[in-house]
Amino acid sequence: MAYLELSDVHVHYPVKSAWGTLRHVVRAVDGVSLSLEKGEVLGLVGESGCGKSSLSRAIMQLQPITSGSIRLDGEQLSGMPARELRKRRTDFQMVFQDPYASLNPRFTIFASLIEALTRRKKIKANVQEDAVAELMIRVGLSPEHMHKYPHEFSGGQRQRVAIARAIAPQPKLLLADEPVSALDVSVRGQILNLLISLTRELDLTTLFISHDLLVVHHIADRIAVMQRGRIVEFGDATQVFAHPQHSYTRQLLSAIPKL
Repeated sequence: MAYLELSDVHVHYPVKSAWGTLRHVVRAVDGVSLSLEKGEVLGLVGESGCGKSSLSRAIMQLQPITSGSIRLDGEQLSGMPARELRKRRTDFQMVFQDPYASLNPRFTIFASLIEALTRRKKIKANVQEDAVAELMIRVGLSPEHMHKYPHEFSGGQRQRVAIARAIAPQPKLLLADEPVSALDVSVRGQILNLLISLTRELDLTTLFISHDLLVVHHIADRIAVMQRGRIVEFGDATQVFAHPQHSYTRQLLSAIPKL
């Protein structure tokens, strides 16, 4: 049985006029069915505006679905009561695209990470700094900076903090929504390699979202290509990259810069 299973998921946004009447409906996600096996990395690729982020927010239950079904480890997430959903949230976490916006500027790094660590289990006050230090080392940060604020870090460092916060409650499913697109080219490879190593070390099931097919090919076991809210191609990463079947996939491949 698949660990994450999406069946005919629709996410629609009604567009209303200034007088409140319905003008039209934006079909951001239009009948997506996907499944992720436990421990798998699935790459979801498509251009901006194709519905990738809407789908990820729906999986995270940050955006209600219009219709369809989202199941995690056999349990229905869509429509789950709020109290039960809060208990399950430790099992699925997300790394957002913008590390500048995803961290609370009023919290020190220690405050952000200890809050995430204590979601799964209580940690005694006298060992909290040790627990945060261990987590920071795991993502390549120096523990001596744990009492600094997000604005004192570079973009790559902030994304490392965001990744640390995501893995702190020991999730089983990780959603990474374009986690390197807002970073300098010089640090993208470092963050990608960090995500790959953490996925293997922690046995994470990962949905990696990007507009860059080359990046997705580097990290994913299988690739799903999304266009206008629908999956137009799906298969083994090497096969999709080497022998694309859909014209849109071939367009994405042709857009990759070549030396």
